[in-house]
Amino acid sequence: MERGEEAALALRLILAGRADPRSALIRLPITPAPIALLTADGPYGDLIDYGTRRRAELAGDILNVSIFGGFVFSDSAKNGIAIVVTARRDQAHARALAREIADRCWANRKRFVKKLTPLDEAVATARTSNRRPMIMAECADNPGGGGTGRCTELLAALVKADARNVLYGSFFDPPLAAQAHGLGLGARFKAKFNSHRGLPCDLPFAADVEVVGLHGGTIVGRLGYVQGRTLVLGPSAALRIGGTDGIVVVVISDRIQTADPMFFEMFGLDISKASTVVVKSRGHFRTGFLPWFPPEQVIEVDTEGLTSPALDRRQWRGLRRPVYPLDEHTSWSPPAW
Repeated sequence: MERGEEAALALRLILAGRADPRSALIRLPITPAPIALLTADGPYGDLIDYGTRRRAELAGDILNVSIFGGFVFSDSAKNGIAIVVTARRDQAHARALAREIADRCWANRKRFVKKLTPLDEAVATARTSNRRPMIMAECADNPGGGGTGRCTELLAALVKADARNVLYGSFFDPPLAAQAHGLGLGARFKAKFNSHRGLPCDLPFAADVEVVGLHGGTIVGRLGYVQGRTLVLGPSAALRIGGTDGIVVVVISDRIQTADPMFFEMFGLDISKASTVVVKSRGHFRTGFLPWFPPEQVIEVDTEGLTSPALDRRQWRGLRRPVYPLDEHTSWSPPAW
């Protein structure tokens, strides 16, 4: 039975007077970085699968199991992984399953800590020939989670290293996109990324470029979570750095994470021919680029940015402390209901 069908059935039972729902909530002192909250696999996906299986096994008693990952960047006292279980009538049954899932989550808390690839190692990989194509996630600058989409650290490093056959998307810079449109296809000029003021992580960067693509920016998502959805990116441009087999940078005028191949394909760029693809995205890109890059060909790069998974680099004000993994020796005891 699909999740929507389960909810509809639960509602019908309630309306028919055959259920008197009772819920239980457990909030754990675990606030993972978003890259550790993938639903397809990993500790979070496994926990969701476990809760779904246990709900099915206890269908006579349990109406619903929901597991919330939280959003650590909200810096809220209410943050943390939360388990909500709703029983048909008996709250004791809801509490028992909520504790069972919470115990399992706490026992596996170390799996929520993910190691990032250092910048120099990622750049070295980009320069390596005779390897499988790779996709690099610049998750520290993910517009989908609040990033500016304007960090230049990784781009500058790739240009300095003379990386070849790279697709890089997408850089949020309306003035630069407008300049490219004004100059026209085939124009060559000194592109100034971040010519307008931004945050300290939005460092200016300049490079000689050629305009190899122009687009109005209205596209329809082809794969993943934006499949079939219309996205309006505003005037967009593809700028090539370093000659024929250099780095092609996609510049857009609306701050959206690069989670769909259409960000490149709207310019006629062939993802299958790239050695390295870089996306400013946390995890949504995985389904959008899965046909080319299975999980073993994904690199999450350690760079600076507002959505950096390196949580110890931020100043936290609202999170309840201690909390894992910021405080390694955090302890937890089940609620004494």
